Amino acid sequence: MTTTIIAMWTALRLRRQDLPDLIAGMGRPPRRRRTVRPAVTPIVLTLRLFAGFCAPMRENTLVVAALHRCGIPAQLVVGADPLPESHGGYRVYTWIEIAGVPLDADAPPGNYLVELIRFPKSDEVLQWAHSIQS
Repeated sequence: MTTTIIAMWTALRLRRQDLPDLIAGMGRPPRRRRTVRPAVTPIVLTLRLFAGFCAPMRENTLVVAALHRCGIPAQLVVGADPLPESHGGYRVYTWIEIAGVPLDADAPPGNYLVELIRFPKSDEVLQWAHSIQS
């Protein structure tokens, strides 16, 4: 519960930063590593209550940046539909993974979307997640 509250406060503090600054901040190692998986729903609800609704990519980036700063091995994954729409464009989506596991474990987005990139890079987070599990 403490980790969730700290992440909520951190997300509120980060909400005014630009998207590139949030993503760049994920490259820095956190001060402390935590082993508890926080509840993400209260973090999102708090953000929506105080900052209003925003684009899903920005919202997911804020949540991942807050979790990362709190020591949780979270990643922002960007993916797209495997087939183009009728006008030739692709829809782009983002989702959150903690220690390599998507939040939506029942229908993981990686099953039906093509992964394009992860923030922070996957090898850093996987090493971190393995160190927590051992």
